[in-house]
Amino acid sequence: MRKIFAISAIVCFAITSAFAQQPDAEYQLLRQRYTVNADGSTDYNFRKEIKLIRNRAITAYADKGETFIVYDPKYEVLTINESYTIRPDGSRVQTPENAFIEQLPSQCADCGRFNGIREMAIVHTALEYNCVIVLDYTIHRNADLVNETIQLVEDCPVRLYEVEITVPEKYELIANLKRTDYVDAKFVENKTSHSYRLVATNLPQSFNAPYLPSAATLYPTLTFYNGTPQFKPEFDEEGLPEAMLTIVNLMDDNPFHTVRAIRNHVVDNIHLNDIPASLLGYTHATASETWQSGCGTATDRAVLLAAMLRTAGFKARVYGKDFTQVAVTIDTMEYDATPNGKIRHLPVIGEAHDVVNTIDVKTTIDPKFDTLEGGYYRYSIPTEPGAYHIDVARLTPSRTAPLLTQPCNENYTYTVKLPKGMKMISPACQIDKKFDGIGTLHIKVKQSGRKLNIERSLVLEKEIVTAQDYDKFRQMMTAWAGNCQFLFKMK
Repeated sequence: MRKIFAISAIVCFAITSAFAQQPDAEYQLLRQRYTVNADGSTDYNFRKEIKLIRNRAITAYADKGETFIVYDPKYEVLTINESYTIRPDGSRVQTPENAFIEQLPSQCADCGRFNGIREMAIVHTALEYNCVIVLDYTIHRNADLVNETIQLVEDCPVRLYEVEITVPEKYELIANLKRTDYVDAKFVENKTSHSYRLVATNLPQSFNAPYLPSAATLYPTLTFYNGTPQFKPEFDEEGLPEAMLTIVNLMDDNPFHTVRAIRNHVVDNIHLNDIPASLLGYTHATASETWQSGCGTATDRAVLLAAMLRTAGFKARVYGKDFTQVAVTIDTMEYDATPNGKIRHLPVIGEAHDVVNTIDVKTTIDPKFDTLEGGYYRYSIPTEPGAYHIDVARLTPSRTAPLLTQPCNENYTYTVKLPKGMKMISPACQIDKKFDGIGTLHIKVKQSGRKLNIERSLVLEKEIVTAQDYDKFRQMMTAWAGNCQFLFKMK
């Protein structure tokens, strides 16, 4: 019986491993075409052919069986050219008329400024293993400005990805492909001053892991625009008086704390609407409009944040290709305060992002102990503000994706006062280890009479840990996090 069970376990493991390597779906083709016409209009054509391989692509995720097309009927016309499903036997099932549902996009539900925008929801039918969904549509737009950024990645592999842009001779087309070290794929570019064509083959699916670097760092990105003037909004150089009460409540004697508080308030309270700038004619709302509506695009939030910072007495400006970044001046130096997520520090504009986070603490502590069963007591090292932290429970045994960290140089020396008769039963520890290419670790814990002497030093050298260095990083952080609590007992 034991032998049979062992064989069954091996078979189950083999099957599980095979499924783990198999994607849920695969794009056989993704194609986007932008054609700027001589009459000042633009035609955008999109085509996808996606094969559903596993059941999860149809049921659990339910994101492959539907397509959502967002457009603005005020100046755009949507035409569905083809929509059908190819069954494994080769037969075609056309998408029925009642599977096309026009609705308000969910991201616009709580924002009146965008309630004219529509979303065509297409419910694909005849879905089964190894079927192929085919969808081809065109959006005709009464505008001649093309200013787009496309990240060449999906949540399942792409065999063939094509992007084509064509503009009349009176325009100049600027296109740039930024590749990365983390995606192994083949790219072929053909470009002239009026056209551009990119063919990418065998793009892997997006990474699915915690602590990932930004998508712009991870995945190939294509940016392009034609020769018409790029989007240059007229920013409000004044402040935002109606937000004064909120701003006053967020202000602190430390200017860095004030900037972070205002910035995080925008991140937490102004809903980010990811509607493409093209749907809004590459325009933006005023700071007042965004403040009153409680939502806005990335540019809207940047304009709002800059106005709030000016109201608080700072010099602030909006910058960047898409005007989504915010620079604020503190003590004659400009810092990046872009509202795209929570931050611990404000990076200096123009400096490398791997700014070293430095902490040096030396203190004597009157500890607070946790009382445990059996007469034991537990002491936990305090968490210092701004200290680097990573949840080691989320560091899986192996990893193929790079990991985002924070270069740091942290040094802690604690002298912990102990009550009379208390003895540490956790083993004394001393670790001095260099992890090549990652950093160094020093931990020393020893009881001396009625004192517990703790030395801890962590040096991380890189902002991004590669998959090749991940095992060393995991060992290092496991040791760092695993020596933070100590058990004691009274004699």
